[in-house]
Amino acid sequence: MQSRESRREFLRATLGAATAAGFLGNAWVGRAAAQAADDSMSALSLRGGLMQIVGAGSNVLLLPFGGGAAMVDSGAPELAASLVAFVRALLGGVPISLLFNTHWHLNHTGANEVLGQNRAKIIAHENTRLWMSTEYYVDWQDRTYSPRPATALPTTTFYSSDPQPIAVKIGDERIEYGHLREAHTDGDIYVFFRERNVLAAGGATSAGAYPVLDYATGGWIGGLVDATKKLLDLADDDTLIVPGSGPAQQRSHLEQQLEMLMTVRQRVENLMRKGRSAAEMIEAGVTDEFDSAWGDNRERFIENIYNGLWWQGRLNGSL
Repeated sequence: MQSRESRREFLRATLGAATAAGFLGNAWVGRAAAQAADDSMSALSLRGGLMQIVGAGSNVLLLPFGGGAAMVDSGAPELAASLVAFVRALLGGVPISLLFNTHWHLNHTGANEVLGQNRAKIIAHENTRLWMSTEYYVDWQDRTYSPRPATALPTTTFYSSDPQPIAVKIGDERIEYGHLREAHTDGDIYVFFRERNVLAAGGATSAGAYPVLDYATGGWIGGLVDATKKLLDLADDDTLIVPGSGPAQQRSHLEQQLEMLMTVRQRVENLMRKGRSAAEMIEAGVTDEFDSAWGDNRERFIENIYNGLWWQGRLNGSL
């Protein structure tokens, strides 16, 4: 975690770049530095005034433009008040007018209520709105989720983005977004800041940990393989890919993720056909050579691959 002094120094540096781009006023320095000194959040400058906020429970992207700002994801609910205050300090009171939710999970939609009350337009896949508006049980977490308040729900949704992405124009930025079908969940989307060449991938990629496959709400490894290929098609060697948590990555990270997913899937499916359990797959070390790069959540990763494949197998008759 950054020290208070390093956060202040970073924010001053970020301010210099943002002010040069014409986004923020001089009054921002004192407020933002004071806010950073009190909170665990910090703002990392990406490109052209686009910022990555860390410490909010998930990565949050923020792009000021004229009299408003666009945001990707809204952090965890327990940090909603801190995030809103932090962003207010960064922007000097400029409102969030557009919010993208990359999927339904609470740590990505936590400040939706507040931003929705302030009349932000919230864009997400229709499946995300459906999960957020109903009660359901996620067995691998042993948790029941309650419907979210109306102000938290997406106000603009879509079903499909094929063959072309959907786009909105914000200031000088073309923001493209599209569906990543049945990957981390069944409502995943990417958000691509085309002019800045920054791609927000949400839970469809991760850094320092294995991706979470929420099979209870439609995610599975086959869908994540397809989503990774789609992200690779969008990215070039200069693209910054922002995962759901962790630092921004280069395109090569997606290539490594695809290799890992395809290798592990083949091994798991081979053992499933032999009647092996998830526990036996963990003991067999189906992820061994990838563990050092992808973190220590391998048990949950393998168990969710296994359960997701059984669910998909029942649907498709493949197992």
